Amino acid sequence: MTKHLPPYAELAARLRERIAKESLPPGAWIGTEVAIAAESGLSRMTVRRAVQALVDEGLVERRAGRGVFVRGERSATRRLRVVAGNLLWTPAVRVAQAVQEGAAAAGFEVSVFDGRGDLGAVVAELRALPGSGAAGAVVMSQHDPSFNRALAALVAADFPFVVADQTLSDLPGASVASDNRAGGRLAAEALLAAGHRRLAFLGDLAADTTAERAQGAADACAEALVPPPLRLDLPGQRFANWEPAIRERIGELLRARPRPTALVCSCDAVARHAIRALAARGVAVPRAMSLTGFDDDPIAEWGSPALTTVRQDFAEMGRRALALLAERLSDPTAAPRHEAVPVALVERDSVAPPPRRVAACRRV
Repeated sequence: MTKHLPPYAELAARLRERIAKESLPPGAWIGTEVAIAAESGLSRMTVRRAVQALVDEGLVERRAGRGVFVRGERSATRRLRVVAGNLLWTPAVRVAQAVQEGAAAAGFEVSVFDGRGDLGAVVAELRALPGSGAAGAVVMSQHDPSFNRALAALVAADFPFVVADQTLSDLPGASVASDNRAGGRLAAEALLAAGHRRLAFLGDLAADTTAERAQGAADACAEALVPPPLRLDLPGQRFANWEPAIRERIGELLRARPRPTALVCSCDAVARHAIRALAARGVAVPRAMSLTGFDDDPIAEWGSPALTTVRQDFAEMGRRALALLAERLSDPTAAPRHEAVPVALVERDSVAPPPRRVAACRRV
């Protein structure tokens, strides 16, 4: 059964075939959009969309006041899109910058969409990508079912994309993320090395990256023959206001018996909220409770105490995402794959040995 193409795609295919059949050289004039519309019997809007598709492929170029011309292969430029949930989030900025820098060297043009914390706007942008004229996109994950459904629609439309900061397991799409399980293990090992034997994990466990970090922390505890971390879930999307929920979870942590003496946080922002919630209850970090973050955002070093955290290389994440996207564009039949970016522990001031009374009780 032949797949039906929309009118603009059929026209683009005919123009592409004409260029190949007539062996039109670089610089050859194809016509004006008005003339192409009259010849094809299609609307100017449809013709403009068809021409834009060929422009994005690097096959033709528009010349103001003159029309559409065959473009030389060396001067081909394709447009890429970076879709970010919120550029106030430093990791998203680092990924976008790395994509832009690498794309310029590879002959791509990049535009960046900032959702400004609005998940609905991000989903709408994803659904509009197939008709946007972009050749492909690097998308920062939102860890939400509506986001995943929008990705599924891109797969169905055969639109090239790579998701950054998420491991795609249920969709046939390319992705790149930090080695989150290894990072969770590193964070827990730092606390175990300081003498802690009862840990807790705080974060949005519905997000696959957070769940992987929690599993890494559990791995470290199992290897050390200590109880698995107490799991304190923070349901909600990436840019939700977690502070009220964190206060509740810290209350649960302090009421637990036996009470954990150390806390692995899913990210640096959660860690900072946790420190404030602990301080409000008279629990000082690290004297009475040790704590780790994840990301190595600027706030990790600037706050007091400075956070022991796991550093993610978001610039490398952006570079690898661009490489995966370029791979897909050059070979659309290649199977999508996932890449993991190594992480590293950064030791600062938020980890100390457990309180003496806890250590004494453990020795009895």
